[in-house]
Formats: sequence, structure tokens, C-alpha cells
Amino acid sequence: MDGNTADDAYTADGVYMAGRHAPEGSPAHRLYLWIECLHEFMTRFYDQFTYEEWEHDYAARSLPELEEALLDFCSLDDGGDGNAMYVESAAAYLGETLIEEAGGRWDWDETAGTDGLPVVCPDPVLGLPPVAPLLVVGRALTDKSGQVLATVARLLRKAVRDRQREHPEWWPRRVPTPWVRYGTILTACNTPRRWKDARILDRLQWWGEEAGGRALWDFAPASLDTLQALLRKNFSTVEDYDRVAHEPFWTMAAWYLGQYVVENKDALWQYREVNPGAPPGTWYAEDCYWAGSIFVSQRLRYDGHAEHPWVMLREAVAGVPLRDVVGRFPDPVPRDGFTKGATWPEALWAVARPEHLQAPPVPPLTEAELTELTAADDLAGPDWHDNHRLNTWLAARRDAFAAWAAEAGGGTAEWDFSPASLDRLEALVRGRFASYEEMVAAHGDPFLVGAAWYFGEVQVRECGAVWRWRPRPSENPDDTYDVPMVEGPEAVDEDDVDEDDEYDDPEDDHLHICDPTGELRALHLRGPDDHLRDALAAYA
Repeated sequence: MDGNTADDAYTADGVYMAGRHAPEGSPAHRLYLWIECLHEFMTRFYDQFTYEEWEHDYAARSLPELEEALLDFCSLDDGGDGNAMYVESAAAYLGETLIEEAGGRWDWDETAGTDGLPVVCPDPVLGLPPVAPLLVVGRALTDKSGQVLATVARLLRKAVRDRQREHPEWWPRRVPTPWVRYGTILTACNTPRRWKDARILDRLQWWGEEAGGRALWDFAPASLDTLQALLRKNFSTVEDYDRVAHEPFWTMAAWYLGQYVVENKDALWQYREVNPGAPPGTWYAEDCYWAGSIFVSQRLRYDGHAEHPWVMLREAVAGVPLRDVVGRFPDPVPRDGFTKGATWPEALWAVARPEHLQAPPVPPLTEAELTELTAADDLAGPDWHDNHRLNTWLAARRDAFAAWAAEAGGGTAEWDFSPASLDRLEALVRGRFASYEEMVAAHGDPFLVGAAWYFGEVQVRECGAVWRWRPRPSENPDDTYDVPMVEGPEAVDEDDVDEDDEYDDPEDDHLHICDPTGELRALHLRGPDDHLRDALAAYA
């Protein structure tokens, strides 16, 4: 995960937003539209096509799982657009994963597919050709080997490793893609769920009685006429309606209408969270019509319609028959069960035809090369406990320890990494820094860095903790969590463990993580009864 702000995501190189005002149909404009679509692809994928345990983290290790799910999902076809949308979303996820691994950015290749496709261009330093994720996914559907997505990722990861052997401090650089990180995806998916939970059903009972009797509100077409009559009885003008539209009774009226569309038109509740860094006029900006509020959408069909329920009510007040308003949503497509899925969904032929899937999306490998590539890379993420960045820092701290101990007073004989020495360290830090703010300002001070290392090293030697640090520096210079830390088994009071809590399994190891620098700073925030030596009691 990177630490970029929303604003950074839109302004980095200006490459993605540059096409916003480019001629329609130009590569720059089509790239802009693709980037704007990615949030929708990701939320639709996470909300509709994945299972509860899916970790939407753009990690290479998730690709075999994704390919298995892809082959299973597309093995059958219900006659709708679901297979094509699954393929699109899988391609978007694959592309973000490849960028996470090899850096670079999205671009648009006019020569790919039927009339151009989005491609991933790895960090230019690697000298690798662009990859078209949609064609990779298509190849996976054609080959049915279950190895295509992972193989493409392994080839990029190998190029990164090869360069890091000569430049161990180097990491690929990427242009951040706006509004696709897990947190934004989760919020966008969870918000609509509050509009269909048990509390809403309780309110429906109340609202139905207030609105003439619960039996009237059965989501049948006649209930639209009843709702229309109710609106026109209470409001002479849309301005009258606007004044009370957000009151509980009329909010429930809007919910009822939206839920009618959900149940009768195969629509879904949907939410677009506002991106505070999005430029005005873009899809997730505060001024976007769809951003920041709940609406209903036929998002699982390409010819689907979307509306805000309270706007639909407003139109009914203005004189438009409510049945006509609802009629803008196409009727559900009749389905006669499932048939065997096509190798490539016909709905995607406009962007890539089956013949475009024949050429390998990456240079072909022999069976021996594939075996060697697979054996050399288990797709695991970078090791936070053994990496160049951490090891270099630890070596520097060990080399500087004698000088630090001399400056601290007493030399290495006094600073023996014993629990008792932590009281001496605490007094030294309190005496050297007068406030928390002063310590924050001195975050790079050699003495403070040495003190943090010493505090962590006592935990390593006394409690069996291990050092950890993210291998790849955060792109956010203000990321306070991008510091060396120590971790180890946490001491847990069995009386505090709820055996019925799925997140609190008494048989699981509880991990304690300590930020030594943060703990030193906290000395100025906590009371006089809190001491550095207390950290040792946190370990099992």
C-alpha cells in the first residue's frame, strides 16, 4: 500500500487527468475514461463477484486464486452481461497488481484489441514492453491452465529482482491510480448495505402504517400508483417536496421506491464516495451528480439505468407518472437457466475479438522455463523481517552503538541491553527532550535514532522480539508508520479472550508490535506511572 493522498493521485505527472479535455476518442481521452471507470470496476467486483474472505490488496499471491475464480465463474453463462463484467473487473485488478509489483502506470495502446486497449507500462527503468491485462485474462480463459495471471506477474517480479541484485536500494516507481485502494472500495461497498439492513425493515413497518397500511406496500406495480397519489396529495409543487424530502417519512418513501426498482428491475443500491482530491467536474468530485449519495443502478448490465430515488419522487410531484419514471429502467432479461460459458464473452468483442487472444500477451515460455520461473517465486510479498532496507539500518545502528553509548554516558559497559537499563534510557530521553513536539521535530536526530534502536534491541534480546520494517519506502514522506519496529508474541489474559468471537481465537498467536520511536515520544504524553520497562510485559 502506498501513502499517497487523494490529491497526489490526481496530480502525479498529470498523466491521467491530461486526457480529460482531449478530443473524444483520442488515446489520452480514452485513458482518462478508463481511469475514471476503475473505481466502478473494483467496487462492482468486490461487491458482486467476490466472496467474503477475498482480500482486495492487489497482491501477486492473489492471482492464482483470481484465475481459479475467473475460470469457474465464466464456465457458465446466464445470458446476461455478468461474465463480460467479471472479465473487465479481473483485468482491472490484474493491471493494478502488475503496477504494484513493477511500478509504472496505465496507458492506452491504439494498436491493441479491436480499437485500442488499456495497457500497463512497467517502470521504464526495467525496459519491459506494455502488458494488456484484458488480453492476459482472455488468454487465461482460453488456456484454462490456471497459471497465466501468475506467470505474467512472475515475469515482471523477476525483472524487478534482477535489477535489485545490482541496485538493492531500488524499488519500482509508480503513478498512483486514483480511488482504487481497499479503504475506498470497502466504504463504497458497505454504505449501501445500510439501506437494506434490519433497521430499514423495521422502519418500513412504521412507514407502511403511517402511509395507509402496511398491506399497500408490497412492491407490486399498483403500489406505485398509491405512492404517486400520496405524493400529490401532500405536495402541490416540487418546492414543497424539497423542503421536507430529508424528513424520515419521505426518506422512507424514497427508500421504498428505490427498493421497488431493486426487486422488480434487477437493480442494486449503489454509492459513490466523494474523493476530496478529485478535480471539479470529474466522476468522484464533490460536484458530481452521483457522488456522495445513495442511488439505484442496474450496474450488472451494459444498457442499465440509474436514478436517485428522491429525484424520482420529485418528478412524480412535478406531474410525470411514477410508472413512466420507473419504466426508464429496462425490464429484467428473461433467463432460462445457465448454459456453457463461451471462451470469450461476446459482449467484449467490441474491444477484443477471439482472434486477438491467439497471440501470447507476453513472450512464450518453454515448459522448462515456466517450471524454473514458478519454482523461483512463490508470489509472496516482500519480507518485512529480512530486507535490504532493514538490514542496512540495523547494521548502521550496530556500528554506531559504541559512539552512541559514549555520548549517552558510561559506554557499552553501562548500556548492556538489560531491563534495568531502560530506566536509565528513560531518564536520559526525558532530560534531553522537553516535550513531545520537540521529539517529533528531532525525528532524524542521531541520538534519538540510536535510543530507539537500543529500546527495540532490549525487546529483541530479552523477549524474543524481531525487527521489522517495510522493504519499500512509503511514497508519503509524512507516513508515521514507515519506521523500524519490533514484534513478538503478545501476552494475553485468557480471561479477556471471548471464545465465541471469530476474531479472538484463543488458539491463535496474538502479535504485539512496538514502535520504539513512538514509545519514546509517548513518554511526554503519558503519566508518571508509565515507564519504558513496561513494554517488556507486553510479550508472552
